[in-house]
Formats: sequence, C-alpha cells, structure tokens
Amino acid sequence: MRESMFVRLSLVVRAGMVAVLLAGWTGRLGARLLVDALRRTGPGGAGRVAPRERVAATLTDAVEGLGPAYVKLGQVLSTRSDVLPPRLCRSLSRLHDRVSPPSDIAAVVRTVPPRLTGSVVGEASGLTLTAAGSIACVFRARLRDGREVAVKVRRPGIDRTMRLDLALVGAVARAVGRLPALRRVPLAEIVDQVSAAVYEQLDFVREARSLTRLRENLHTLPDVRVPAVVPELSSRTVLVTEWMDGLVRDAQPTGARRTAVLNGLRAAYQMLFRDGFVHCDLHPGNLYLMADGTAVIVDAGFVRCLTDFARRTFAEFFYHLGRNDGRRCAEILLSTARAPGGGYDRDGFREDVVALVARNSSVAAADFDLVSFAASLFAIQRSRGLYADPQFVFPILALLVLEGSVRELAPDIDFQAEAVPYVLRGLQETASLTTRP
Repeated sequence: MRESMFVRLSLVVRAGMVAVLLAGWTGRLGARLLVDALRRTGPGGAGRVAPRERVAATLTDAVEGLGPAYVKLGQVLSTRSDVLPPRLCRSLSRLHDRVSPPSDIAAVVRTVPPRLTGSVVGEASGLTLTAAGSIACVFRARLRDGREVAVKVRRPGIDRTMRLDLALVGAVARAVGRLPALRRVPLAEIVDQVSAAVYEQLDFVREARSLTRLRENLHTLPDVRVPAVVPELSSRTVLVTEWMDGLVRDAQPTGARRTAVLNGLRAAYQMLFRDGFVHCDLHPGNLYLMADGTAVIVDAGFVRCLTDFARRTFAEFFYHLGRNDGRRCAEILLSTARAPGGGYDRDGFREDVVALVARNSSVAAADFDLVSFAASLFAIQRSRGLYADPQFVFPILALLVLEGSVRELAPDIDFQAEAVPYVLRGLQETASLTTRP
C-alpha cells in the first residue's frame, strides 16, 4: 500500500515536471511560429521554415529536453511512419545522434559488477568510454585473457525513470484516446506497443540472446557480421561483446560501401522472409557499412519475432507487389488490418491500394521509393479507418529504416529484384500455411 502511494506520488511529481517543461516549449514554439510568419511576409520569405517543419523540430527538441526515457521513446517512434507523419519521423530520427553522455561517468562505471572489472586489465580504470546512448554507455576494454571487448553499461536509475515516464505516457494516451476525434484511433494500443519496445531494451540478458540468435541466423552470409556475446561477464545491466574494429559512420559512396549496403539489405531480407527474427532499427548507429565491403550489425535491443503466418503474409504481399497485382495486395492487407471502433471503407481501401500499386509499377525498378510507397499506404489505411497489425508493420519499418542508407550509397539497387530469392524461399518454407492460426 505504501509503495503504491509512493508510485502515485512520484507519477504526480513527474507529471508536473513534464507539464512545466512542455509549457515552456509550447511558448517557445508559439514565438518561433510568429517570427517565422512575420519573416515570410517580408523579402525572401519563401525560404523561411514551414510551420509544420518548425513544429516537428521543436517537438524533437522538447523530447530531448525531457530526458533519456523520452529520447528512447522518440527514437522508437521515429520508425513508426505508419502512425506518425513522415516529417515528424524524420525529425525524431535525429535523436539517434543527439544523446549527451552522463555528466558523471564515474557513477556509471561504479555500477559495473566486480567480477567484470576484475577481469579487465587496469580494472575500472581500464574502461574507456567510446559512446553514449539514452539507455547505456559503451566502453572499450581489454580482458586479462587478451580479448578486446565492448562493455555496454546501463545508466544508473534509468529503470525507475523509464518505468515512471512510460506509465505517465500510457495514462495520457488513454485519457486522450477518449476524445471523440480519436476514438477510432488505437492510441493506447500503439503507445503500449512502443513502450514495450522501449522497456525491453533495458534488459541486456534479452539483448544478449537476441544478438546470439542474429549471429546464428546470419552465419550463412559471410559478409555480414554480428559481435559474439561474452555471456559469463554479461548480466541484466551489463552486456559484454567482442570489440568490432573500424565502426565509423562514413557515408562516402565508395564501391566497397555499395557492396556493404547490399550485404546489409540481404541480411534484412534474410531476417524478414526466412528467419522471421527481425532487427527493426537498422539505422547508421546499429548497421555499420565497412570499408572492406562487410556489414556489421550491433545493438539488438529492438527486435521482433514474426509468426510464421505473418512471415508468409508479408512474403505474399511483396511477391504480388512485384507482379503489379494490386487487388491481391489489397486483400492481403485487409486480412491483416484492424478497424477500431467499427466500420471502415473496404471498397474504397481496395481501390486506393490498386491505384497505388499501379502507380509504383510504372516507375523504373531502381527508382522504386519504399518510403513514399509506405507513407502512401499508411495514409490510405488511416483515411479508410484501418490500422495494420504490428506483425505486418514491423517488417515494413525494418526496411524503411534501412532504405535511407541504401538510397544514399547505392541508389541503383533494385529493392524488389534483390528480394526475389528470399521471397520465393520464404513462400516455399511457409507453403503449408493458408489461414491465420
């Protein structure tokens, strides 16, 4: 009882702090929009920041100012273009690169278990900070047996902070979801899904299992590397893996990096169509395109395991998309979608999808833009009162996060042609599945 009262009080205090911060950001946003409006009426006004871009940028700044829990929430939401406008997703994606290290690194190091520091050359002083994220810091160290390792250490107190903030976000979503304009939007369900994806990233035992599974699944792709876990030194708050040299975010479009991005794309197709175990966050901080042409995948905190039925359904959709069969694509989408709050426009949805597929089939294969296609598809779903099953959304999101690197470093790659061998194999392996289990 006393603990429950303490949690409620903590939520009230945190809600007050968040409200004050948001009020400040709202005031600044209003002032910026007013200044922008005045500038647009003057000379050279056409080049000023558009209101929607300003709102997205200011919201991203506010998320960063609210602290690590909201930064991680923003990072995950940046992949959810099925529920957020593309411009807001683009703005939130900047949070992947804007996380400041803790002011007291020593406090982070002090949480490292003695069995680990005792195995490091130089003990605690042998841990060298190399990166900082919203949830953890990464150190480089040399073990006494000579191995170079990466030591990922959870920020002190992040568990309690994350639990409070996610509970607060969930409570707000449920309250806002009762508004008449939002009753048909599964807002609480979406927030629950995103919150679960965020909170799971606190458990490094889970991430260690995910990294090991990815490494085993992708071992048939010799040019895709996943660091090996050092299980005897890892725990729920510390993850130790082999050190991967040369992890530099270099976007120079060299021949080797074109090869690397192609290897990364093939790894994604292997996950989606064959393994059903998908890394949903292959942004440049988690997928490194190496100078030797290999692709290195790290940080498996945000992964999803697809059911065999979902894997089959997604493979069928991709197959019929390549064959310009919009009607079949529409039927597949309808079989996976949900209509919260009642009716939806089935015929209108079918017609819109047929038209969308037809428009995209007329462009050159290498010019197929998955981001635009997915944004249009999700907009059609929302306009017709439908929302996709997360099991169907996650595969698309995994490809959307990756496509930026593909288009930047290898714009001539044919997304659909590269997928064909994996799609056909996936269909073959799930041929016995004809109905939802």
